[in-house]
Amino acid sequence: MEDTRGKELGWDDEVAKGEEYIILPEGDYDFVIESFERGRFEGSDKIAPCNKAILKLRVDAPQGSTTLTENLLLSSKMEWRLAEFWCALGVPEINGHFKPNWPIVPQATGRVTLEVTTDRKDSTKKYNHVKKWLPKQLKTYKAGEF
Repeated sequence: MEDTRGKELGWDDEVAKGEEYIILPEGDYDFVIESFERGRFEGSDKIAPCNKAILKLRVDAPQGSTTLTENLLLSSKMEWRLAEFWCALGVPEINGHFKPNWPIVPQATGRVTLEVTTDRKDSTKKYNHVKKWLPKQLKTYKAGEF
């Protein structure tokens, strides 16, 4: 799996300018999952410690491309969010349940509703955040039609 943490720079290494982080307006967008990593949530007042999926999503829009990080907590309190995620990837629902298929996550595509959130510690910083994972519209085919 690709290491998404970056690499160490030497004291005398040249530094590239890189791309500016683009804040997209709130709305619905197509996404591609660039990477998926397993992690651990240490817990909070509201949710017990649990596993988490760390996702890097790329969203291409007329305003430009942006990459955002989304964490999915594998907690019974967050099952609704996990179900939304699997539905957005087109994983079939069986009797009201989704069977996770983590190997399909990297490079998976779908649609999300993005919102703009403000950093809790610095009100001058704003970020895009997935407000809702939208159900994948599966293509239906009819015999004789193209």
